[in-house]
Amino acid sequence: MKPLPRTNRSALPALALCLLAIPLMQACGGDSDRPPMLTEGAETPSTTSDSGALVTQRTMTSDSLQVMSVGGPEPFVADSDRRAVYMLAGDTDGSGCTGDCLTQWAPVYAPTGEPDLGEGLAPVLAGVVTRADGTAQMSYNGHPLYHYAGDAARGDTAGHDLRDDWGHWSLLTPQGQPVGEPVGALPRDGNAPDVSNMPEVAD
Repeated sequence: MKPLPRTNRSALPALALCLLAIPLMQACGGDSDRPPMLTEGAETPSTTSDSGALVTQRTMTSDSLQVMSVGGPEPFVADSDRRAVYMLAGDTDGSGCTGDCLTQWAPVYAPTGEPDLGEGLAPVLAGVVTRADGTAQMSYNGHPLYHYAGDAARGDTAGHDLRDDWGHWSLLTPQGQPVGEPVGALPRDGNAPDVSNMPEVAD
């Protein structure tokens, strides 16, 4: 019986390099059918439809608000997903948007605890209104907050200055006024200003 041939040890390093090169070549384009990885900026703030458009969910709750400085005509209030929130002129308790309105405008429901407010917002202006169905809706400076179904991604403001069957919709400034209206100083403490006698946005 002949002895087995001795392994050529000089060939082992070359073999190892070839084995390592195969996955590297695949990662560099060998698998052209693999979809590209999504970056954080490509994500949408809620469930998407088959077409990829953002879907407004009636059950959406936001635990914080922040100031957005891009996407609108001036800084405006958005939720924790950087999604614009809107006010409806004359609506103080959520009764301005019911029924068919809810297919386009979704109330921003309040968290169980105190919401977190980002820098540039006044905690004294954050509040909650109770809708006719008993649900708690977030408000800012007395204005119930809504999301708009027409916003397709973070930072979109397609609902600003929109007039429909339910009224005039606007983004809110950090001071709690409709974007485009004169604003005062941001309240730091004490009671929130009384909005009952403030002029409404003209229709």
